[in-house]
Parts: sequence; structure tokens; C-alpha cells
Amino acid sequence: MGDEELAILWSLCPGLAPSTLRRLVRIFGGIRAFHEAQVGDWAATGGVEDAQVSRMDAWRRTLPCPDHLKRQLASRGIVVIGRGAKNYPDRLLQLADPPIALFVRGRAELLVAERQTFAIVGTRRMTGYGMEAARWIAGEMARREAVIVSGLALGVDATAHAAALEMGGDTVAVLGCGIDRCYPPSNRRLYDQIASSGALVSEYPPGTPVRKYHFPERNRLIASLSGAVVVVQAGDRSGALITAQYALELGRDVYAVPGPITSRASRGVNRLLFDGAIPLVDPSDLWPGEADVREQHVGKVPGHLEPCYRALGRHQPIRAGELAIVAELDAGYVFGALLEMELARMVERLPDGTYHLRPASFASDG
Repeated sequence: MGDEELAILWSLCPGLAPSTLRRLVRIFGGIRAFHEAQVGDWAATGGVEDAQVSRMDAWRRTLPCPDHLKRQLASRGIVVIGRGAKNYPDRLLQLADPPIALFVRGRAELLVAERQTFAIVGTRRMTGYGMEAARWIAGEMARREAVIVSGLALGVDATAHAAALEMGGDTVAVLGCGIDRCYPPSNRRLYDQIASSGALVSEYPPGTPVRKYHFPERNRLIASLSGAVVVVQAGDRSGALITAQYALELGRDVYAVPGPITSRASRGVNRLLFDGAIPLVDPSDLWPGEADVREQHVGKVPGHLEPCYRALGRHQPIRAGELAIVAELDAGYVFGALLEMELARMVERLPDGTYHLRPASFASDG
């Protein structure tokens, strides 16, 4: 039996918490050494309580067939990936204690996609500003085919997932409970959408309930699966700050969206900026070498067009009528402004009827 199969089997041992299993594997020097250890060593060397040792011993004596377990899980729409498998995400191996196994619903290939991957995290108690920022950033990332990673929590997390899906992009939700459980329950529709077109992932066996200490453990996976972390809004004690700390320890870039100093929802994120996080004022900043289209047009946009131009920069690509609604601008003004900017080659109308800003070539087009 290979190490991957052992990882899968032990990750499903009744009552054995993933954190305990990771610790034991580390102490014994690998999953096989742990598997072959004497029962007494589990207690003496591993510090496992007698009741858990008894359960582990019974599990080892009656180990089921790994393929049978995989088929059982697959019948429930769950894929299990043991450490050592070819499709185990290499990024997770940078952690001091990578998961022994992962349980996935949806497109498991997103965990190893060779594309830019960003985590977008923040407070559950976001403001309207936080919602707008999260939607804009996630939407722009998805439009550029980046994978969006977050934690399915209320607030910023759910907004980022939803914005990515609305843009037709890919998103990964990392859970702090069993893969077969939706938490919070109010996000059930979003959970189902991600299972259908994105990926849900957890290191907790199916059936594992939510526990408070699971969320910091989950946050380390969010940070590790991502190439960079964007914190949109975070209070003083937000879990998003834990994700940011893990990212820094892993050598990932941490971006922070500046917020009002009077807002409690922005105290943590402003502190990140004070401590050296990278200010994020436009999603295009996340793509090195990509010119900031809006900056190219500075000083070239007539004053009467600026409200429409700036609104389009926040919501592109978008249809004229939708822009008028989300930006709270007069519809007649928006249609006229877009037409004028299109003729001036400041914006481009795409085949699907949406508009987006284009590079500042209009000044030299004669």
C-alpha cells in the first residue's frame, strides 16, 4: 500500500482530528512510519490519549480498501486526494504542516491550475464600500482568468465568490468543516453554485461539524493555495488578518484595500498598510506590466465625462443601462457619455454590448 493510500485511510480514521494526524506524521517522520509504529509509541511518543489510541488500533486492524473508500466518496460527489498524489497541490507542501488529505467537490483541477490565483478575504460585517470593492476586484480578476480563493464566509468572502461566478470565472472555497456541510447555512445556494462550476475543498472528513479552531486552520490553506492575498476589509480581530499573516510567512504578497479611518471594518486592513502591506487601489495593479488604463487618460478626459468614465473603471465590463443603475447616474447621460467616449476611442463596446476602458490611444489617432 502506497503513502497516498495510507494518507487517505488515516484521514478517515474515526475521531482522529486532522491536526492530531498531522502532528503524529511529523513526529514519526512520515505517514508510513506512523502507520507501522507500535501502539504504545502512539501514546508515549505521540502523546495520544488512551481512548483515541484504542480507536486508532481498531482502525488499523480493520483497514478498508482505499479504492472502495474512494468509490464510496465518489458516489457522494466527493474526490479525496492524499498527500503524495500527483494531483495534490504543490503549494500546500510549502506549509510546515500540509494536510494529509483533501476532500473536494467540483473541479479538483482548479487546485493545481497553472494560472494566477488570488485569495480575497475580509470581514463578515462588511460595509457597502467593502461590498463594492470586493465585487470590483474579484470581477476584474475573474475577467483576466485568475482563480479566486476564499472561505465561503458571510461578507467579503461570499461577495468575492459570487462576483467571480457572475463573471464566468473560477473560484475555490476552502471550508472549515466537512465537505458535505455548508457553513453558514445561508450560503447554501452559493455552495451549490461553487460545487457545480468551481471547487469546494476541506481537509476535514465528511460529517465534521464546524469548530471555532477550524477557521485559523482553514485560513492557512487559503493563504497557501494563493499566489497573493487581498484583504478588502478587516476589523481589529478579523480572521482575514490571520490569513494575511500566514501569507507573509509563506512569502506571498499581501495587498490591502485602504478604508476610512473612521470605519471599524477597516481598522485591521489599515493597520496592515501601516505595517507594510501593498496598497491596492485598482485591480490592474495585480498584473505586473499591465498599464493602468485610467492613469493613461489622466488630463485627457473632459470634465463632463469624468463621472461616467470613473464609474466605468470601477464596474467594467458592463452594459450602459446597468452602469447607470449601479453608479446612480442619469441613464440619458450615461448613454450619451459612452457614445462620445466610444467615438473618441476612450472606451470600447464589446460584441456582447458591454463597455470597457481602452488604452489611451485616442489622443494619437488623429
